[in-house]
Order: sequence, then structure tokens, then C-alpha cells
Amino acid sequence: YIEAYDLSFEEGEKITSTYPEISLSYAKEPGDIFTDSLAAFGCNGLVLNNKVIQELHSLKINNIQYFDLRLIEKTTKEENSGYKIANIVGAFNCLDIDKCVFETTSSGRIMFIEKMVFKELDESKLPEIFRLAEYLPLIVTSDRIKQAFEAKGFTGLVFCKPEEFSS
Repeated sequence: YIEAYDLSFEEGEKITSTYPEISLSYAKEPGDIFTDSLAAFGCNGLVLNNKVIQELHSLKINNIQYFDLRLIEKTTKEENSGYKIANIVGAFNCLDIDKCVFETTSSGRIMFIEKMVFKELDESKLPEIFRLAEYLPLIVTSDRIKQAFEAKGFTGLVFCKPEEFSS
């Protein structure tokens, strides 16, 4: 469905169309567990469980769209509807390009970041969660979100300080 409608949930742009529940299939090996945030191949966005979504609501984070998702195990056909696809709305240019070290494609698109340095910005003008415009797969959050998620013990998420990050 995602491919058929060419949906992307990692552009930082609001999706204005409505869609029925999206289904993704997965293979679960013995001992595999569901984390609170899943890497879902073919999704191009965050897959978050309802506990994480509830926490984001309680923090009054309002620049995220949620799309219904049904996960279906390939072999058993067991369904899990406790997750949604999260589309973070907002992408901002934050990198101090002269101080960063990264590899680019021939078209100049960043493929890999070895050293990341942010520009001096007025954080009060940025939302508490957004995509990094120079490298859209990367999501930037406030320390408040990070602390709340860590206090809840959410799994499947990695928080890095810019100076410790490399993709």
C-alpha cells in the first residue's frame, strides 16, 4: 500500500490525503520481541506503539500525524494493531555545514555523517521534535522528550548528542 500510493513518512511534510489502515508484513523469529519503536522495512517513517504515542500526547507534542497500521506475521498471519506510523511534520536546516564531516552522493545529498555540528539557533523557534532537513532520516528531539522517553524505559529508540552522532 505504501509503495502503491508512493507514501513517504520521512519528508517532514504534512500528508493531507486520508488513507485506510496500512498493513505491513513481518517475519518473527523465536525470541524476537516487539520494541516500542520498530524499524519497518518499506515504511519510510517511524513505527511507534501506543505507549509512545500516549507519552507524546501527554507532552503536548502536536506536529506528528499518526496513520493506522496493522502488522501481520508472514507465517502465522498473527496481527498486531498496537502500532501506528508517525509522520513528523517539520524539517529544519540546522547543520553548520562548514564544521560537519560527511559523505555525499554525486548529486550532493548526504549519505553518511561522520561529525555533526549544529548552527547556533534560537531553540524557542523550533518544535520539540523535527527532521533534520539536510539529512531527513534523522530526527531531532528536545531534551525534555529524551528524558521522558528514558524515564518510561521505551525501547527501540536511540538518542545521541550531536557530537557523538555518526550515521
